[in-house]
Amino acid sequence: MNDPYKVAAEFARAFGEAEYAMKRFGNLRQDREAAQADWNAFARDLSQDFFAAIVDIGIAKTLIGEPPRSLTNDLQWAPETPVPLTNVHELIVQGVCRVRNSYLHGEKFRGGPNGQWARDIRLKKRLTRCSTPP
Repeated sequence: MNDPYKVAAEFARAFGEAEYAMKRFGNLRQDREAAQADWNAFARDLSQDFFAAIVDIGIAKTLIGEPPRSLTNDLQWAPETPVPLTNVHELIVQGVCRVRNSYLHGEKFRGGPNGQWARDIRLKKRLTRCSTPP
């Protein structure tokens, strides 16, 4: 599958299912009135052993080694040179959630960092495959 829109749609579906499950099982942000999944708590619950296993298996090399950048208020991508992720919290919040935000808010399809399309497709395929039950 090389169509980034289809890859993003599959990832968004899988991400949404994970968020739904988190909310239904009570993993909610306590600082919000609206029900929002608590990704920080989820990362804490996974533990550093989870991160070590992901590194050892090698299924998130691009996400960990070249994490997605965020779009700043001046519409620049930061940081200029991303630093590799080093723990489970960074993997979930600065990795997986940031990929979701970039796709669902349209930035990756509106001229994200130059030369990112092939990388984005690799990330989406990998993340979708990881979240799909066997």
